[in-house]
Amino acid sequence: MKPKGQSIRRQILVFSLLLCAGVMLPVGCGLFFHNYRQTRARLHDSLQASAGITAANVSAALAFGDQDSAREILSALRNDPLITSAVIRDSRGGSFASFDSAKTGDTASSPHLVSVQITHSGETYGELVVTGDTARELRSTAFTWVAIYLAAFGLSVVSALLIARRFQRTVSTPLVNLAATAVRVAHERDYQTRATVAGCAEAIDLAVALNVMLAEIGRRDQRLALQVESLNREIRERENAESALRDNQHDMVRLSREAGMAEVAAGVLHNIGNVLTSINVSSDLIAARVTGAQHRPVATLRKLLGATAPKTAVVFSVHPDGTELRALLSSLAENTATDLDEVSRLLEMMRKGISHLKRIVSSQQSLARTSSITESIQLRDVLQDSLVLARTIARQFSPLTDNLDEGATIHADRSLAVQILLNLLLNAHESIVARAPASPMISISFSPATDGFTAVSVQDNGVGIPPDKLVTIFTYGYTTKLAGHGFGLHNSANAARLMGGSLAVISPGSGLGATFTLTLPSRPPSGQNT
Repeated sequence: MKPKGQSIRRQILVFSLLLCAGVMLPVGCGLFFHNYRQTRARLHDSLQASAGITAANVSAALAFGDQDSAREILSALRNDPLITSAVIRDSRGGSFASFDSAKTGDTASSPHLVSVQITHSGETYGELVVTGDTARELRSTAFTWVAIYLAAFGLSVVSALLIARRFQRTVSTPLVNLAATAVRVAHERDYQTRATVAGCAEAIDLAVALNVMLAEIGRRDQRLALQVESLNREIRERENAESALRDNQHDMVRLSREAGMAEVAAGVLHNIGNVLTSINVSSDLIAARVTGAQHRPVATLRKLLGATAPKTAVVFSVHPDGTELRALLSSLAENTATDLDEVSRLLEMMRKGISHLKRIVSSQQSLARTSSITESIQLRDVLQDSLVLARTIARQFSPLTDNLDEGATIHADRSLAVQILLNLLLNAHESIVARAPASPMISISFSPATDGFTAVSVQDNGVGIPPDKLVTIFTYGYTTKLAGHGFGLHNSANAARLMGGSLAVISPGSGLGATFTLTLPSRPPSGQNT
């Protein structure tokens, strides 16, 4: 909406009237009060002079007590239009003679009093009090000055109007015409319009400048029309290019889908490789345990028992080596039982590894379908499963401490949670091995459930992470290991997000260790049954 304001003609008229009033009002008021005060002083001096003359004339009559002469002298005051009454008081304050004019009824409510001492031959006989009416004269003077002021003010207003009219013809009218030309050009977009060159020098310069500007705008408008045409051609060419780009995008979507499938497959292979390594290590341990140092006592026993019966019987009964044989057999039985327990434990680990392998494959297939099976599980159980696998893979696993609450639970996919913690534990161990600190330590801590989430932190004092790598460490394919593939942390972060959680890392810097924090829901979402 275009703002509206007063026209320049109205503003000039108002300015002229305000200027006239601003000058005439203070000047007129100053002159009025100055003349009023002078008139008042003049009337006082006149009354004072009349009273002095009269006092000098009645001094002899008062001195000789001639009241008739005093009244006759006072009666002469009736010719003075300002004096309304006069009283002669003797030295005792009594009234000796008085005079009251017929104008007493018109006297103002505040009469002007003048008192003069009456002396004769240097001796004071009384005083003369004269009452005067100055209000009438002051009103007459005020009315006269108001009339003069109004006449002068009216003349100044007429002069201001004439000057404003002249100014409007020479200044405002050319400016109004220039404004009308500018408005017409703005609405009609006709840059061939030209302003009328007239008025004062400044208005002429402004009109000439406006005409030059309109000519330049017209030339630029023509160039702009040519550029618009060129732009339209470029738009048509770009539309053709965008059509080709859409075709390329279809190809890119197909390629990205294939890349995503390859990424999932790589994650599956990575996790399967970890578990297979655990199974292979467990198998090697079983083989070494069965075929190791315990084979020699078994062979000795077999040789001894393979001899003739009498010799064997003697050995068991009276031979000096009988005691040692019994001890050997006892030790063999004990070691055999221990080996069987160890074999059972290792076989149980193999069973868990194979079960975990099945879960990983199933979870990766579920990940490809963007769904997973979640349940409420004990956090300590998940950690124990991860530690069993980690200690199986790394024979000399780093010392570990934890402060997990026995009752802490999470609502997640068990296999995915084990997979993430296993990856974090192995990474922490490898980081410590690479740095080889004097006191290696992995610390596992958790934060109680807040806002429906439980946080588990894995902290190590290994090689640490540079600050500029904290953002890219979860990127697919990024790794700091010589033999690494960059799948583990990337897949762990994706698995955490799939379960509604997150995986974050902080590190003070290189050589200062790192802390990975896994945040998972502590209870199922609203409306979902566990």
